[in-house]
Amino acid sequence: IPLSFGQAAALAARGRALGVDPGALSKVGDCLTDNPHFLSPFAQPAANFGAYPNLGAVVEVFRASLDATSHAALDGLVTSAVLDPTFANPFVCQPGETPLRCEYRIRRPSVAIIMFGAQDLLFTPPDVFNRNLRQIVHETIAAGAIPLLSTFPGHTGQWERAIQYNQIVVRVALDYRVPLINLWRALEPLPNHGLTEDGRHLTPPLTHGADLTPANLQRGLPLRNLITLQALD
Repeated sequence: IPLSFGQAAALAARGRALGVDPGALSKVGDCLTDNPHFLSPFAQPAANFGAYPNLGAVVEVFRASLDATSHAALDGLVTSAVLDPTFANPFVCQPGETPLRCEYRIRRPSVAIIMFGAQDLLFTPPDVFNRNLRQIVHETIAAGAIPLLSTFPGHTGQWERAIQYNQIVVRVALDYRVPLINLWRALEPLPNHGLTEDGRHLTPPLTHGADLTPANLQRGLPLRNLITLQALD
């Protein structure tokens, strides 16, 4: 559930003035976002909304981009890399263009779902993570999109450090007054906090990612899909 919508309405109006696509969203993040179970299954007609039939409407709004390939969501991506032209796809991105700017130029999204931290806590000092995440939010707003930030799942091997990095995510959302999905909090009651045996990745669905029935929502990825759709709604 979003912590605060803050200035989202004003950002949406600004995006319309800049000509963004109201039915387009971008996924920005690492392997937890670059995952075939994350939102992509809702682009197909087999979705089971369970106790949440109202979410069918928001799926219709964004259906065309739910399973689109994002140029700013890649396995192993960290905040510094999404801001570095070295990591951009040379076949679609312009010379000197970062993965983030490339994705926003191509997609023209009205909303960007942004989740970093799982990889950054292994490689990025906290102060650099904070600076990078603020730059990502700044560029997202400049592109006319609403930044929809998300905390990331815990890391059973570095639990306190994961909390520290998630606190940075929350602080950035508050400072910019943009919506926040507290995925870390939502995963708390799930078995093993919704994590696989490696302690880092979200548990896959029992059936498929677009199944929002109770048993499937005890898995990390389907639960992330549910609360992301609720935030988009």
